[in-house]
Amino acid sequence: MNPQPKWWRILQKAPWATALGAFLFACLGGCSPQADADCVLGGQSIEAQVRHVSDGDSLVLSDGRRVRLIGVNTPELARSGRPAQPLAEEALRFTRQFLGDGEIEMIYDKDRRDRYGRILAHVYNRDGDSLETALLSAGLGFQVAIAPNIALAECLSSREEAARAAGRGVWDEKTWPILNASDIRPGQGGFVRLRGTVRKVDRNRYLWLELDGPVAVRLPLDGDFGQLSGGNWQDRQIEVRGWLIDRGLKYLSRFPQNKRWLISADTQYTLDISTANSRN
Repeated sequence: MNPQPKWWRILQKAPWATALGAFLFACLGGCSPQADADCVLGGQSIEAQVRHVSDGDSLVLSDGRRVRLIGVNTPELARSGRPAQPLAEEALRFTRQFLGDGEIEMIYDKDRRDRYGRILAHVYNRDGDSLETALLSAGLGFQVAIAPNIALAECLSSREEAARAAGRGVWDEKTWPILNASDIRPGQGGFVRLRGTVRKVDRNRYLWLELDGPVAVRLPLDGDFGQLSGGNWQDRQIEVRGWLIDRGLKYLSRFPQNKRWLISADTQYTLDISTANSRN
């Protein structure tokens, strides 16, 4: 019999875990997920001590360096007048419990720093358990796959898919609703699940999918999204997960032909494409 994974044991014992939805209520008494192998990247690991957990995916080390997890984005805590996103507090508490005494190992991918100067790393607790795997499996975050740090993207995608199939955490639409592109209004932004229909396709340095609303999706031209030409995208329904950016009225006045809101997807792991044309 496979042992229960650590993330599941945390959820069973945590009083706050009831916020993770009906699936958890149904399963605490009996069913449990398989203890799949962690997503582990080979390479030299660096030992460190965590001083502070900032939120579910961000840490501060004992020497003051800041660390941002690769491969996962957890809900944002309240800040700058914005309310907390659903399950933000739960993700914070989960990460604190998962890391225990704060002894961690970090493994770099290709890019070692983000634009804010934070270390980008895969993080493992003192037992060698992957924090990214645990957060995605528990439904306490969404996979992000930002090139070139995508060495574990396929593995992490499989863990996210299991949580999604179970409707766990952020995959419970009553907890984290999907936004429709046609409903986007000023004041909306941040990390979202967005659904829309492709109405126009443009190309320059990127592939642009203009949706049925004020939103454009930006894709790399060489991305493997299962669509080989602009015509294949036309009128497809898609779901994309990422940061929705409001480029503002000033941008729109300069480029009235463009969409005001932008969301990017670097890889196929954060974009779902319908198999049927929406006009069929």
